Amino acid sequence: MSKFLTGEKLSEEVYNIIWDAESTLLIVSPYIKLGKYFKELFDHHLHNHKLHLILVFGKNEKDVKKSMSQVDLDYFQQFPNISIVYVPNLHAKYYGNEKKGVITSINLYDYSFKNNIEFGVFTEQSILNKFSSSADNEAWNTCMEIVENHEVIFIRRPVYKIKKGILGTSKDYKKSETLLNATDDFYVVKRSHSDSGKRLEDFDDELELDSDQMVRPERDLEEEIIKKTKKTSSKNTFENSRTVTKTQTGYCIRTGEEIDFNPEKPLSNKAFKMWSKYGDLDYQEKYCHYSGEPSSGGTTFAKPILRKNWKKAMSN
Repeated sequence: MSKFLTGEKLSEEVYNIIWDAESTLLIVSPYIKLGKYFKELFDHHLHNHKLHLILVFGKNEKDVKKSMSQVDLDYFQQFPNISIVYVPNLHAKYYGNEKKGVITSINLYDYSFKNNIEFGVFTEQSILNKFSSSADNEAWNTCMEIVENHEVIFIRRPVYKIKKGILGTSKDYKKSETLLNATDDFYVVKRSHSDSGKRLEDFDDELELDSDQMVRPERDLEEEIIKKTKKTSSKNTFENSRTVTKTQTGYCIRTGEEIDFNPEKPLSNKAFKMWSKYGDLDYQEKYCHYSGEPSSGGTTFAKPILRKNWKKAMSN
């Protein structure tokens, strides 16, 4: 369900998105300036290690404080699970959590909410539209591509103590650790900032206490989602034929990069993280998993190989 919003209704939905976030809160805004009320909203999550706050801002390469002040940056650095990304040419604005989002013209700037005429399109996920294409689905994926492809300047992650017992494994939150802080040169006036080269994929989602490398064990989420969604995709005429007998080169259907050929896993790890937010089997992708050629939306997670290439792919 999508709604066009302006005025107080737009403001209320943005407030709700921030307040109601449970697992992920994605803020994309070139300019960020927090007033008292916004700090009260964010304070709701200040000690919530389960919520990953992803903050994306940009503009003003030579005077970054015009985009976000040192005071506001210091405030966000307190959060236990946060990623801050800098995008020099950012102009888009988006506010979203795991259930709803707003594509809008409004910056996260108290003045804009009180004084400017702003527009936005609000979308809320439901059981009926979760696995279908929507404006919010595409907006989320686009924003996550921006996040993945630009410089992270601050990373803080929760650290857990892993306990193994008869009934299984549990984890207790112990603290949070700052893994990256590349903000030192951001507030030097008239100094051009150079990209550190650090990206979100370089850092784990969470850490394990007493681990030599502080790296958590990986869980095969892709395999779990595939099992869960196989029944949904049984109408796919190719589904029951997906048997790979030998290793060969394939291509990610979203990025086109080389990966192992496996029609049940046609996305790179990075692309899969973005796809898994909605798990939309029929979301139109860009490349053929077998040939790597542009598919112009002719491939999906459910049908990752162009029809013209299917027989060749299965005979190899």
